[in-house]
Amino acid sequence: MNRRELLAAVAAVLAGAHTPEPVARLLDGLTSAGAPGGVGRSEVAAVRHATAVYTAMDLRYGGGVAADVSSGALRWAVSLLDAPMREDTRIALSAAVGALADRAAWTQFDSGHGYAARRLFTLALRTADAGGDPDLRAHVVLDMAAQVGDDHPGDAAKLVESALADNRVCGPERANLHGVLGRHLARSGDKRQALRHIAKSEALAAKGGETPTWLSFVTDAHLDSIITRSLAAAGEHGEAIRRLEDLLPRLGTERSRARAGRMIGLADLYARTGRLDEARALADQAAAVLGDVRSARSAAALASLRQRMRGTTGGTIV
Repeated sequence: MNRRELLAAVAAVLAGAHTPEPVARLLDGLTSAGAPGGVGRSEVAAVRHATAVYTAMDLRYGGGVAADVSSGALRWAVSLLDAPMREDTRIALSAAVGALADRAAWTQFDSGHGYAARRLFTLALRTADAGGDPDLRAHVVLDMAAQVGDDHPGDAAKLVESALADNRVCGPERANLHGVLGRHLARSGDKRQALRHIAKSEALAAKGGETPTWLSFVTDAHLDSIITRSLAAAGEHGEAIRRLEDLLPRLGTERSRARAGRMIGLADLYARTGRLDEARALADQAAAVLGDVRSARSAAALASLRQRMRGTTGGTIV
């Protein structure tokens, strides 16, 4: 395109003219910047920023929205590992890539893409090890356990126990680990041990502590949610209901997927304790929230709850 043609195209745009060709055609001819000649702090910071962006997107809109866009960023981030860099930069970059890979894996898991999630969790584990980040390694193992937890809670518990064996893991992440371990143990039938780990999670959550930037989503509300879900799995329905009723108002639109999930969990507890009208109303509210969230796991949980509520007798789920 010569200068005159370029000016004519710009004038057409400014005049409000529209091209009939598909929007994707406007990307024709664009190429990526390719792998840089060297990697430094700027690239590490960019990968960390990408993790923060896709984490926020995942929490707000669900894995179905975040999965594809985060995988593109991850491909770029992984390509950086082949570039020349100082050894301390490589360690920092590996940890940053590991955190991004873990988030990308979780979005695939939330989207119902189990095979892709397993591959990305493997990548996250390897890069976390290369980055020497014990908190990240523990969190990746925790997320990997979630993939098998529904069908094999005993195996999931063993995975989380292996993560807890590393004493370098920070307090908030240890609270996270103990809380989730309680749920896996409860589902495998060991209520006594489940309650013991729930109590440990409570104590560590109350103590608080510093967390890495990529782990900033493990807030007080997050830990409260984890502990409450484990109490529900252990059969402590009254306490779980009380805590969920207190928790829901604290989950805003930035945590829409968690809000929908906790609504479904509370509706399930209402139904199990004979409060069917409240359960149905809350399930409808959860469905409204999921209208703006793309989460295959949450949608499946809601469908399962509604199916169970249709099979009730005498106010009890059968």
